[in-house]
Amino acid sequence: MFLHIMGATRDTMDFRILDLLQHNALLTADQLAAQLPLSASAIARRIRRLRESGAIAADVSILSDEVGPFLSAVVQVQMDRHALAAVEALLRRLTASPQVQLFLDVSGTFDLMLLVTVRDMDAFNAFADEMLASDPVVRRYETSFVKRRRKFSPALPLDLA
Repeated sequence: MFLHIMGATRDTMDFRILDLLQHNALLTADQLAAQLPLSASAIARRIRRLRESGAIAADVSILSDEVGPFLSAVVQVQMDRHALAAVEALLRRLTASPQVQLFLDVSGTFDLMLLVTVRDMDAFNAFADEMLASDPVVRRYETSFVKRRRKFSPALPLDLA
């Protein structure tokens, strides 16, 4: 089976490789070859092609809670869309902020949804004051603090059936 996605043709084997790598990017071509009916060199070529085409955007390390205590909050933002340049400036600042782990444009009452992670409540208050409360583009925002992270996965649900 071949799928033409975003200017590149990918077959089932590409998607099986992508599925394995998005759950563990440290797997070597040899380790992948033990799970797939391809040689390590063929898998290495495919991975290189997937990176060059942009199908693999980045390899990252997901840190555990052992790194230290963090405070996470889901923040919903409603904007006043009176000045496009000011809105774009806010969006750029939020995108550049290391505290913003997830940044979504959403439908409904709110315009944006953020996952903000900081060291503690003082750091959250500083973030909210600087990034949201003081910005005239922000009409209002609501915050829900994360009590416990039950699941966190950046993996996309690839349909391999």
